[in-house]
Amino acid sequence: MLKLFSRLEKTRNFIMLVFASLMVVSLVFFYAPSANVNTALSKQNTETIAKVGSDLITAGEIVRQKESQERMFGGRMPVQLKNILDRSISSKIVKQEASRLGFSASDEEVATKIREQNKSEDGKPIDKKRYEQWAADNFGGVKEYEDMVREGIASEKLEAFLTAGVVVSEEEVLNDFKKSQTKLDLSFVAVNSKEIAGKITPTDVELKAYFEQNKKNYFISTPQKKIRYVFVNQAKIGEKLQIPEADLKTEYDALPIERKQAGVQVQQIVLRVAKPELDSIALTKGNEIVTNLKKDGDIVTEEKFTEIVKGQSEDPRSAAVGGKIAGLVKANPNNPTDPLQRTLSLKDGEITEPIKFGSNYYIFRRMNAVPKTFEDAKKEIEVSLRNRRSYTATAEIAQKISVKLKEVKDVQKVADEFASQTNMSAKDMVRETGYVTKDDDVPNIGVSPQFEEGIAALQNANDVGEKIPVKDGFAIPLLVDKKEPRDAEFDDVKSKVTEAVKNEQAATKLEVVAKEIASGATTAGSLASVATSKGLKAEESKGFTLGAPIGKGESAATSKELEDAILALTVGEVTKTPIKAGDNYYIVGVTSKDEGKMEEFTKQRDQLIQSSMFQKRGQVFEDYLADAKRKMEAAGQIKIYKEVVEKLDTILAEEAKADK
Repeated sequence: MLKLFSRLEKTRNFIMLVFASLMVVSLVFFYAPSANVNTALSKQNTETIAKVGSDLITAGEIVRQKESQERMFGGRMPVQLKNILDRSISSKIVKQEASRLGFSASDEEVATKIREQNKSEDGKPIDKKRYEQWAADNFGGVKEYEDMVREGIASEKLEAFLTAGVVVSEEEVLNDFKKSQTKLDLSFVAVNSKEIAGKITPTDVELKAYFEQNKKNYFISTPQKKIRYVFVNQAKIGEKLQIPEADLKTEYDALPIERKQAGVQVQQIVLRVAKPELDSIALTKGNEIVTNLKKDGDIVTEEKFTEIVKGQSEDPRSAAVGGKIAGLVKANPNNPTDPLQRTLSLKDGEITEPIKFGSNYYIFRRMNAVPKTFEDAKKEIEVSLRNRRSYTATAEIAQKISVKLKEVKDVQKVADEFASQTNMSAKDMVRETGYVTKDDDVPNIGVSPQFEEGIAALQNANDVGEKIPVKDGFAIPLLVDKKEPRDAEFDDVKSKVTEAVKNEQAATKLEVVAKEIASGATTAGSLASVATSKGLKAEESKGFTLGAPIGKGESAATSKELEDAILALTVGEVTKTPIKAGDNYYIVGVTSKDEGKMEEFTKQRDQLIQSSMFQKRGQVFEDYLADAKRKMEAAGQIKIYKEVVEKLDTILAEEAKADK
């Protein structure tokens, strides 16, 4: 079955949607485990979950497709019901468009395709009964399976018809090649509202005027409370704790094997998505790469992966070292969105499917795990053990303080009594808030649902609450005073008003400041000093390639307009006007430029033209089908039955919970 992917490597994304379930379940033909009772019921569910023109999509179809795709990922990647439904709707649109334009498949074509896709390794004919059972389990029956194959063939014909006239010029391909090969060193300034707001200091006159104009927006609808509390710092108590070496060794010995690793070495292939509309093309390419790498099994050698890295990866830094990522990948439960964490569940040599992160797709290969000795782990274990023991000790002292404070109703007196036990001064233990209410950012505590819940029951002066987990320790609160809902006074909401005024003024200054920097910077070398004069900072990007976002973190962005402007710059030049991308205005200068070697274009010319044609045809086909979908939605020809979706979601969630 894996050979099928090689034969279909030029098949477009939408056609792959039609064949998705077919290809996946063929991988496990004759080997799929039996489903549990609930799943079996779901798979036979004939309720209509969506209607596309005259075609109905049943809940059972969606469940079968979901199971098939999850089996392809070995259960490591749950597939969202919504995504499966969207793909099913797309496949119905493809089918109907093919039929409308007169494209169909003969019985002979269907039979040939089925034989190709279900060819046994030993060449023997497929047992009819097993074939019928397999089709029933995965598609609802032989007819449903063969109808899907028929639709897929018709879809191939439709795409061939729609994209027959698509051509690409050598000039287009050459321009794309230059973009991909050009390496630049940039100096740039990203101007955004947050940066500008940070430089603004409104006057009290401005703040009060804004408050009076918007007073109704600051009505205090819930009671405000002033709290005096005893604070117990966990770190201070932790400093007093003694952690014996024997305890550390016991902790190390008890660690599971995966925790005794310093980390895992990882290789990567990066596929950049220059524009959102090219996302599906990059994903298709990624799936083809994975299929090719795994054609001889799930374990991929370093040499084989490195070979693909050199020819396909679009990250020049890691590609130069065979795709190896600097440093080690370590378990980090506090960052579950990090795609590299997926490699920790793989075996040595296994690879991931294409993973979308940011604007790119990544394919990772796990290399060897590096062991961690007791000496290497000792410091980390000590920190962990000290944190656990200090938390317990802090909670115990906080409980004693709560009991004492309820008895004496005097925060200062209690702090004096317990100061030595907490390793703190009594002065540092006594804290007081202003008048606070729900969702307020309380000094030293922040926006804390736990603190809000802990003081909720305090209604009368001198009421004392239970210990509350807060930032860096525990708080034991005493109510000083309470104000009922009312119109806010300026001092009550000054911080909120200040933030609003700064943001409003920043929004009006944003483009003005960006234009001043662009007009003031005559060269790339002068950009930094001009930015500094406006209270901003120019940054650098070495080895930049077009298609990558400019900047760091979530605010990094790019656009076609920005990329074209950068490519047109010569060394030393700076963009004449600021260019908007994402939430930023960019002013960019080029300090170094390497356009690559033209002889490489000559070597790769035919392959580049073929790849460009593949992408362009895929885009034409996707645009056509997206337009067809919009027309059907506008005409009310696509209907999703939300109550069925919700019911099916509930059933599948219960099954997943039961499986755990």
